[in-house]
Amino acid sequence: MAGVIRKLSQETFVLNFRSATEALPSLPGYVARLVDDHTLEVEVKREQGMNDIFGRLSQQGIEVVSMRNKVNRLEELFMRLVERKDGPAAEAG
Repeated sequence: MAGVIRKLSQETFVLNFRSATEALPSLPGYVARLVDDHTLEVEVKREQGMNDIFGRLSQQGIEVVSMRNKVNRLEELFMRLVERKDGPAAEAG
């Protein structure tokens, strides 16, 4: 399972805020969704860093109190790997 996870090009992180926020924070270049007023899920590509996210949130007055890697279900891992395999590079061969 750990080997399969390492092959993913991105991971989803769950960030918990100290204070409630009603609006989705501005995080250009990231796919993010507000789960509730204290919780944000952010998709982070392997080449992106978390420091950029924390910096942008801090500039918006948002304090992160905890973070965890969202545990991806096996089905989701499989689908992402299949999508990569069947992508443009696979069509060229």
